[in-house]
Amino acid sequence: MGTKVKMRSPLYLKEFKCIGGSCEDSCCIGWDVDIDKITFKQYYKVQDKDMKKMFQRNVYNNNNYYDDEVDYGKVNLKAGKRCPFLDEENYCVIYSKLGEEYLSNVCTSFPRITNKIDGYYEMSLDVSCPEAARILLLKEDGIEFTESEETLDKHILSSNIDTKSKEFNNSPIKYLKEIRDVSIKIIKNRKFDLNERLFILGNFLEQLQEELDSNYKGVSEFINEYNINSMNDSYEKNTLNYTFQVSFFKKMIDDLNVFNEVDSTSFQEYTKELVAGFNFDKTKDINKYSELYKKGFDCYFEKFTKDNSYIFENYLVNFMYKNLFPFSETESVFDGYIMLLIRYSFIRFYLVGIFLFNKDASPDNTVRFIQVFSKTIEHHKTYLVDILNYINENQLNTMKFVQKVLFLK
Repeated sequence: MGTKVKMRSPLYLKEFKCIGGSCEDSCCIGWDVDIDKITFKQYYKVQDKDMKKMFQRNVYNNNNYYDDEVDYGKVNLKAGKRCPFLDEENYCVIYSKLGEEYLSNVCTSFPRITNKIDGYYEMSLDVSCPEAARILLLKEDGIEFTESEETLDKHILSSNIDTKSKEFNNSPIKYLKEIRDVSIKIIKNRKFDLNERLFILGNFLEQLQEELDSNYKGVSEFINEYNINSMNDSYEKNTLNYTFQVSFFKKMIDDLNVFNEVDSTSFQEYTKELVAGFNFDKTKDINKYSELYKKGFDCYFEKFTKDNSYIFENYLVNFMYKNLFPFSETESVFDGYIMLLIRYSFIRFYLVGIFLFNKDASPDNTVRFIQVFSKTIEHHKTYLVDILNYINENQLNTMKFVQKVLFLK
């Protein structure tokens, strides 16, 4: 029986229900499957002889577990990283034969992500799940939040933070909720186009970082008084930045080594389309790539986002809420911002390349790519850390870099 708790969550949360074997990208294929200690011990007490044999054959102790509520045990995966407890129609036999109470914490929770902030349980969905991605990304009116008292069942806490703790007296995490709230308001401000919103967000966080670096006395006042409608009148498109972006993101793709180190066949197929769309395999002329990028961006992305920018807004807002933005990477608020911008721009770059290849663009196809991208990139063990290190080592963590990524002068 679950416990009643104070909950803060997006309104979309109640719409989600796992579609099981109907899912086109099962979370039981392609990822490690972790078993918590309580569930692990349950498996060896089952009376069903066939299931008992399956558990003995496929579940083992994880000697290097980091949390007995998460990965005390592991599942031996079959070829293609397929969970052995999936039947031929991709339904879980543990669920069908024994019931939901025999699912591990990980299997019960995903794609629900739970953080506990100042006594409130914050739950949201991970867009790595196709059904979750459809539900939250296709909200044309945007993502709204609510507070309530709910029953909390099996879950895994990704973070548990008390911002009033002495531990954070000299840490920017002390202002987590205030910073995140203003950041989300900026991204949801449809008075500006999405590039403008992202630039305003960078301006806010750059100034905030300066306040944090000098002293903490004026931080609350700065956050409370920041004008989310502020925008430099000199906002202007700079077409020279196509060349910079192609060069930068081509390096990011080369470093990912998709065809040797990425398991997702869907992501590999998208990458083949991107490579063909940009003619990466036919010429090494960066100017040719840039011309194609400009063509694809002007013909597809700008026109598509006029009617569908809410998809990308929702992606950004959901990420910021779920990942405790701007502390998704480090305690540097600007690191968090730069990596949010990288994610968005990387998605945009892929979508343009895919469009150049197949000349097709739709909200459903866009949502599908964002889901595959998130499942591949967000759950890669080192890739995002490597990108952040590269950016910092090459001193790209500046608003000049931001201007190049956002096509600004």
